[in-house]
Amino acid sequence: MIWLYDRAICKDLDASFDEDLDLGSKVKVIDPEGAIDIQAQMNRDEVSYPVISLVRTDNQIDTSRTNFTRIHKGVNYVIDTDTNELYSEKAIPITLNYDLHVITTNIVDMDELLRELIFKYSSMYFLTIKLPYEGNRKLRFGICIDESSQIEHTSGVYEHISAGKLYESILHLRCEGCMLITYTAAKLKRTVQSVEAITR
Repeated sequence: MIWLYDRAICKDLDASFDEDLDLGSKVKVIDPEGAIDIQAQMNRDEVSYPVISLVRTDNQIDTSRTNFTRIHKGVNYVIDTDTNELYSEKAIPITLNYDLHVITTNIVDMDELLRELIFKYSSMYFLTIKLPYEGNRKLRFGICIDESSQIEHTSGVYEHISAGKLYESILHLRCEGCMLITYTAAKLKRTVQSVEAITR
């Protein structure tokens, strides 16, 4: 289900850049799945720039937020009235980290895109995902710049002039409030009790 977080961030980024932005063309936002195709497209010169590629760098269980009951037993969450099943929701908190690779053909586009992204993610920015599972639930999570790391510039003016490399910078992001969720079903059973009253 982690791909839901990837998709939400990419869709939001894509909606952030419009045609009115003073760049040569609309910014292309590529999710981790689409990044696999970049090399093939570059060989055929089909990519137009600027490009922002989202790459998930790390995900692990967030032990500071774990809850034994939520992980192992779960909490009763939803009843399916058609099948008469009660679904328990099990949840494991996770940490997610991303790198935003910004690739441009000139320094002006790079500076403008970095400015927009830094302001967008300088404070916690919240997004929502909808789970395609039994609970039909929505989850909110936050994303912001990882203050513990600097913006990386992997290629600049010198590399562009000497080797013809495109300008590339990497912005490190971290997410908060992310969860892995699953549902387990249990049939509800009808019990009938009869009470016999005796008067004395």
